[in-house]
Amino acid sequence: MLLLALLAAWPCAGVPRRAVVGGAPVAAEARAVDRMTVAGRRHFARGFPAEERAGVVNAVIEIPSGTVAKFEVDDADGRMHWQRDRDHGRPREVDYLPFVVNYGMVPRTLAADGDGLDIVVLGRGIERGHVAHTRVIGVLKMGDDAERDDKLLAVPLEDALANGFSRLHDLDELDAGYPAVRDILELWFANYWGPGVTHVLGWGDVDEATEVLEEAKRAFTAASVRRRASDGAAPHLRAPRPAAAFARRAAAPLPAARSGSAD
Repeated sequence: MLLLALLAAWPCAGVPRRAVVGGAPVAAEARAVDRMTVAGRRHFARGFPAEERAGVVNAVIEIPSGTVAKFEVDDADGRMHWQRDRDHGRPREVDYLPFVVNYGMVPRTLAADGDGLDIVVLGRGIERGHVAHTRVIGVLKMGDDAERDDKLLAVPLEDALANGFSRLHDLDELDAGYPAVRDILELWFANYWGPGVTHVLGWGDVDEATEVLEEAKRAFTAASVRRRASDGAAPHLRAPRPAAAFARRAAAPLPAARSGSAD
């Protein structure tokens, strides 16, 4: 019996051991700082390009599909932190069905909410902290009364992550090969924070998704220039923090949410 217990506890050859943070394994190239924090080999928000090469977008995976813990990259320290609930201070979890897609952000981008541009990757769970190479096939347009909160829709390209979605190039191919996936995404994102909290406004094709990405890249560059200028100014002359300044910019007026999508 003792021998069996020792064999059961012995790590199997060839099976990688991963730290688990927030209910998900941490990627091999990242590390668990503590039970609330994951650090990458580089600054998650600034240490990687938005695009690895033409047509290949980097996605920093904050929340693997099938999990509920709300992790988010902090631009200040470049690490990924388990967010705290504003009401009770406990680690924040989605009180709904688990995430149906891998959720993350694109490095060196700045969206209208002052954070990195959101990206969701179709398929099985990708380890937390992995920077996945993806192809963007569209954009899920979202927003509320104050700002837009669009999410690029992508498929994984790396051999180790390849799945049936990896062959797709646009939304038409997604609809033909995987009926109702877009309906599922709309329903989930319209309801996961509760009725009326998030609003799905529709979909954009690859060209619209590319423009959303390019705008976020331009905004990041502009904010970086302002940050450098602010850091070099006297303290009493420094401009507001770039993320906050960008978030205060009024987004274009939002179209009305599609009937039945936001409730």
